[in-house]
Amino acid sequence: MNYSRDSDKPLLLVTLFGGGWHREMCLMLQHFPPDAYRFAYVYGHCQGVHGAARLSMPQPGPCYPIHYLGPTRKHPLRFIPNGVRLGLSFIEALRLVWRLRPDTILAVGTATAVPLFLAGRLFRARCVFVESLTRVEQLSVTGRILYHTRLADRLYVQWRRLQERFRRTAYAGAVL
Repeated sequence: MNYSRDSDKPLLLVTLFGGGWHREMCLMLQHFPPDAYRFAYVYGHCQGVHGAARLSMPQPGPCYPIHYLGPTRKHPLRFIPNGVRLGLSFIEALRLVWRLRPDTILAVGTATAVPLFLAGRLFRARCVFVESLTRVEQLSVTGRILYHTRLADRLYVQWRRLQERFRRTAYAGAVL
């Protein structure tokens, strides 16, 4: 498959993480015609762990690792490692987005959307975030960051009452 910038098909850069996020993404991408897009995937890695790299790909396309941001720890100095991981992830996202020049970046639930969307904004990629189905009453931390900074061109939620609380989100039904 051709992944050069001069291809006439738009490139969709997709976050691919395990668990429910993977299931939701696979179900969403079934609605994207494979002959209309080129697909590339970015997955989180942490100290040699590349579990998401072994996940099934919803559509054919290359996979690229990006530094996993990790969980927010309940520790007074938690912002130091989180800041370092965010910085590393942003540098990797910047390199990746610069090299691939995706037309759209699509993320489901994962914090990696923040550095990817920052890099995407610099290169004028459209940024679409889908909040996880598990978020019924409140946006995730990632969802709130993207909502308040307006880094996402479109922020979808899967529950009508969540869209009613956060007016700049879009409701298009549940993925599952």
